[in-house]
This record gives sequence, structure tokens and C-alpha cells, in this order.
Amino acid sequence: MYLCPRCKERLSYNDYSESGEGSCELCGDILDHVEDYFVMFEGETKKYDFSTFLIGLRTPKGNLRKEIELAEKTGVKLRSYKDEFQVALGSKIEAELPYRADFSRPEIVFTVNQENMDYSIWIRPIYLKGRYLKKRRGIPQSPWIKPGIGKEREKSISEYIGLTACDLLKGSDYNFYASGREDVDALMLGNGRPFYVEIKNPRKRTFDPARISEEVLKFSGGGVEIIELSPANPVEIEDMKTQRPDKTYEVGLTIEGNAIDGIEEILKKYSNLRINQKTPRRVLNIRKDKLRERTIRSMEVKQYNEGHLVLVIRAEAGTYIKEFITGDNGRTVPNLKDELDINVKIDYLNVLEVK
Repeated sequence: MYLCPRCKERLSYNDYSESGEGSCELCGDILDHVEDYFVMFEGETKKYDFSTFLIGLRTPKGNLRKEIELAEKTGVKLRSYKDEFQVALGSKIEAELPYRADFSRPEIVFTVNQENMDYSIWIRPIYLKGRYLKKRRGIPQSPWIKPGIGKEREKSISEYIGLTACDLLKGSDYNFYASGREDVDALMLGNGRPFYVEIKNPRKRTFDPARISEEVLKFSGGGVEIIELSPANPVEIEDMKTQRPDKTYEVGLTIEGNAIDGIEEILKKYSNLRINQKTPRRVLNIRKDKLRERTIRSMEVKQYNEGHLVLVIRAEAGTYIKEFITGDNGRTVPNLKDELDINVKIDYLNVLEVK
């Protein structure tokens, strides 16, 4: 068995050739290239802001089996050449560069592929969480595509936030998630809507929340503001995905016909009202038609004069408020239009709280 000098050093087994041709029959000579990959690691990672790393080695199928067979045959206890390579390269990096190995959540993973002697670098994404306020109507939460027309000129909330954070953190792409969504013609006010954004392959890992918030506000022309921006961890992200917070809305209505006497008292009976809603007609082209049961937690009159009514409605997550008002041609039952026996037009809808 021909072994390279490094494999000879790590073995106490002497039944091997002192000389030979070709590659080491155990490590395939990869242990002779630790210095080469150190130089590659140092050069490639200069473009990234990080402090922790992990080294990986992909070995050809069957290579490690030879070491196992040798150990079984001779009783020699040895660390696999894969582990030896990872320890040797990792130790050299820690000794000569300002980085430390992290075996649980490394910011960079440098993996060598022994089959083609190439390498790859994986960068841990950065997650940011916060709340957004939408201060201008007409901004969709995600990119808006119209059939036959294409993408709308107005960018979306996800783009205003994601593209800004991606640019400042020098990422390659982003994913955006929010706790529910408001209609494109609704405002998101109050304490804002919770969201997170994932920045892929970031070259920078430190950020100034105030700078990102300032740039989002500027990019959106004052239409989108973010608050409470901070780093997020995977546990917080999963919690956000599973939460179904109630929403509080302000709805401005124009009522046609006679005035409604004692409307405040009438609406009190709608506290904790269970309603049945079929998928609204306006979204049937993108959502499955099904029946949902939701709860109207409370309703109160904020203003009522000269045919103009402003309601504050608190409802369970997933409630279609517009359809609860109009009935959507009988697809939401009960509904305010039928209950009060009125003709009503929705003037505006604002989300006041997501909690």
C-alpha cells in the first residue's frame, strides 16, 4: 500500500511501501493540498464580512472505506483523512486569520470537492424582522402582475424593503414574508404589520436599522415606512409564520337612504359574531373557492353623520372585511348590508392594528 507522507505520519501501521507511483491509496493526496486551499479560502473570503466558518470535504464514494477496512484489519485507530483535512485546514485558518470555527451556525462554509479538486462557498443568509406601515394606497404587498400587461409600474412593499436591504447588505437575492396582507387600496397604519426578509449570500453582515428604514422611505417616495427593524433568528421566523393575529380596521362608508337610528346599539350585538365567507369573487382567479368561518370580534361607530359612517372593526385573521360589509352577492353571511338593510359604498379601508 502506497501512502503519502501525511498519511504515514498519522498511522502507526508500518506495512506500506516506502515509495510508489500515483496517488496515496488512502487520502488520494488531498492532505498535501491543505496549504493550497488555505490560499484559496483566504482569497475568496476577502469579499465577505464574517467571523465564523466551517470546513467541509466531499470525498469520492469508496475512498473512506479503505481506511475502515485498514482499521478492521490491523486494529489501528486513526482519524479519517476527511476529518484530518478539515482539522488541518480549519486549524491553519484559525491560527493565521481572524476567524473561528463554528460547528453549529457558521457564517461561511468552505467545502472542497475531492473528485474535481474544486471548492464552493455557502454564505449563511441574514434574517431581518420588523413592522411596515403603508402610507399610500395602490402599493401591493408583492409584485403585481396584470394579465396581458405585465408587471405594474408601482413597486411592491416586498420590493421596496427587500431590494433596499439586499443592496445595503450586498446580497444576491431576498425572500419576503409578512403576517397577512392588506388590500392594495388599503393603508397599513398604527403599529404596522410584522414582516421578515431573508437576504441571500450577503457580503456584509452588519447593518444600521435607521439607515435601512431611511432608504426604504426614500425609495418608496414616503409610501412605505419600516419600524422596529432588528436581526431575527430561525425560531422567531417560524413563530411568525404560525401566528394568526387579529386585525383592527377603520372603514369609511357612504350609506344611501334613510338615517339609521341607534346604530351604536345595533352594532353592539355583532360582538363575537361568527360569519361564513366563500372566497370573494374579486380573488377567485387566484384563490380556491372554499367556505371559511371567521369571527367579528367587535364593531364600534367612530363617526356617523349625513350618510357617512366610519366603523372600527376588530376581526379574526383571514376575515374579508369588504365582503362582510357588502355581502359579496350573498357569498358572506351574515353581512352588514343585509343586516342593516342599507345600500352601502366603501369609501376607504385602513388597517389600524395587527395584534
